[in-house]
Amino acid sequence: MTGVDVEERPATPVRARRAPRAPSPPTPRPRRRRRRRGLRVVVVLVVVVLAWAAWLALDALRARAALESVAADLPALQTQVQQGQDASATLVAVQEEAATAARATHGPHWRIASALPVVGDDARAFADVAGAVDELAAQALPRLARAAEVAAPGRLVPTGGVVDLAPLQEARSDVLAADASVGSALETVEGIDTGSLVPQLASAVDELAGQLVEVRSATATAARAVDLLPPMLGADGPRDYLVLVQNNAEPRAAGGIAGSVLHLRAEGGAVELVEVRAGKDLGGYDESVLDLAGPEKALFGDDLGRFMVNATSTPDFPRTAQLARANWADRTGTQVDGVLAVDPVALQGLLEATGPVTFTDPAGAEVRITGDDAAAFLLDGVYRRYEEPAVQDVVLAGAADAVFRALTSLDDGSPARVVDALARSAREGRLLVWSADEREQGRLAGTVLSGELTGAETDASGESSPVVGVFLNASSAAKVGYYLDARVAVEDLTCRPDGSQAFTVAVTLTSILSPDDVAELPGYVLGQGGDGTIHTNLLVYAPRHGAIRGADSDGGADLGLFSQVHDGLVVGGRTVDLEPGAAQTYRYQVVSGKNQPGIVSVTKTPGARTTSDSVPASGCEQGVFS
Repeated sequence: MTGVDVEERPATPVRARRAPRAPSPPTPRPRRRRRRRGLRVVVVLVVVVLAWAAWLALDALRARAALESVAADLPALQTQVQQGQDASATLVAVQEEAATAARATHGPHWRIASALPVVGDDARAFADVAGAVDELAAQALPRLARAAEVAAPGRLVPTGGVVDLAPLQEARSDVLAADASVGSALETVEGIDTGSLVPQLASAVDELAGQLVEVRSATATAARAVDLLPPMLGADGPRDYLVLVQNNAEPRAAGGIAGSVLHLRAEGGAVELVEVRAGKDLGGYDESVLDLAGPEKALFGDDLGRFMVNATSTPDFPRTAQLARANWADRTGTQVDGVLAVDPVALQGLLEATGPVTFTDPAGAEVRITGDDAAAFLLDGVYRRYEEPAVQDVVLAGAADAVFRALTSLDDGSPARVVDALARSAREGRLLVWSADEREQGRLAGTVLSGELTGAETDASGESSPVVGVFLNASSAAKVGYYLDARVAVEDLTCRPDGSQAFTVAVTLTSILSPDDVAELPGYVLGQGGDGTIHTNLLVYAPRHGAIRGADSDGGADLGLFSQVHDGLVVGGRTVDLEPGAAQTYRYQVVSGKNQPGIVSVTKTPGARTTSDSVPASGCEQGVFS
C-alpha cells in the first residue's frame, strides 16, 4: 500500500422483501338471497307491465265507448242545427264524450304504447282521432250551433218579400270557420289506414268517419249559403236574374223548353218580379248568339243559340245560362247577373209549402192551382182547356207570377217547408243556378244546383265515382212529352284491376199515352203525324275518360249510335219513335275511367213525374275485382 488511507463505511443492510399476500377469498354470499332479489325485480316489472297494460286497456275501452257515443250523437246534433232547434244539450254531451276520449288517449302510458311495435299504429290512430274530435267538439260545433240560431232555414227565403241578410252576414265567419274545422277533422280521420288497425278500432274509426262525412256535407252547404246568399240577393247592390220556367211536356236535356222567362231583381234582400216573357218571343236569330263548338252543333243544332226555348237543349246548365244571358241582353239591353231554371214539378213542390194560389186567365175566369195538381195543369191541363197558343202562354205566365208572389209573402210557418221543397227539387235537377260572377260560380260548381257536365264526382273522402248522363231532346214540336217516363238501371257491373268499372246502362222509355188521350188532345199537343207518337233524341254520356263499347235494344238489334265527344265526354245518340202505350229498352255497354271505384250515379233529364232508377251498390271501392 502507498500510505493512502481508505475510509471504510459500514455496509447498508439489505432489507428482505416480503412476499405479497395472497388476496383473501371473497366471502361467499348465499345464492338464495340473490335469487330472491332477482325474483322481486321480475315480479315488480311484471306488476308494472300488467298495471300499464290494464291502464291502457281501460282507457282504450273508455275512449272507444266515448267515440262511439260521439258518432251516435252527431246525427241528432246535425238535425237540430239544420232545423234551428235548441242543440245545447246534445252539444254538451258530444263535448263531454269527446273530452273523455281525448283524456283517455293522452298521457305517459299512451306515449309508451305509441312507440311500441305492433300496437303503436293503433295507439297513434286512436290518439289522433280523439284529439281531432275533441278539437271539433270544443271549437267548431259551438260556432255552428250559434250560427244556426241566426241562420235557420226559415231565414233563407223571403218573408214579406224580403230576406233578412244581416243574420246571415253575422253568421258567416262562424259557419266558414266551423266548416273548415269539420273538414280538418274529417281529413285526419280519413287519413288513418284502418286496414292496419285491430277490427274493433277500425270499425269505430269507420263509423265516425261516416258521420263526419254527413256533417261536412251539411256544413259545406251552410258555408256556401252564408257566403253566397247575401251578395246574390243584392247586399252590395242590385242584382238582375233570369228564371227559365221549363216545360217538361216538350223535353229538353235540362228538363224542357224555356216556355216562360221571368226577370227578377234583388236588392238588399228584397226580390221583385220585373217582367215575364214567353220563351218563344225571344230568339229567331239568323245565327247563334254565341259561337257554338262542333259537337254542340252536331248534337243540338244551331237552334241551341238561336232560340231561347232551345237554350236548355244542352245538359250543361252553365252553357245554357250563358246562351240565355246573351239572348236576353240582345233583346232587352239588360245584362243579367245570373240565370236560374225551375220546372212545374218544382213549382208544385213550392205550393205544397205555401198553399194554393189563384190568378185570372185572359177570359176573366179564376184559375186555382195547388200542391197536388199544379204540374198536371201546367204541363197538360192548360192545353186541354185553352186552344190558342197565345192564350196558353198568358196562362203559364200568370201561374209563374202567382207562385212568385206566394213565395214573397210567406207566413211564419212555411219558410222551412219551402227550403225543404227547394232542396228536393235541386236533388232532382229541377232547380238550377248559375252566376256570372266567377267567384260565386266557383262556389256553386260541383253542387246539385250547378247542373254542369262532370262525368265523375269526388266525395269528401277523395273517392272518385263515375257519372252516367241520360238526356232527352224532343225532335218534334209537340207537347206529348208529358206522357213520357224514363227509367235507368245499371246492370252487370264488373270491377276492373285498374279501378275502372264495366257495366250496362239500361234505359227504358215508356209512353203512358192512351188511345182515349190521343182522341181528346188537340193537334198542337200531338204534333207531327197527329197520332201521339213521341219523337225524341236519346243521348247517353259515358263517364269521364270512359267509353261506350256497344249498344242494342230489345231483341238484340245493334243501335248504330251517332257518336260525339262533348266537353271531353263520349256521347252516343239515337232517335227514338215511341207509339202510344209502347215501351222500349235500350242497353249501352259502358266502361268508366280508371280509378273510379265509387258507386255509379246517374244524371238524367227530369220529366213530368219523378221516376226511380236502379243503381246497385258497388264493391269496387273495397277492391273486389271480377
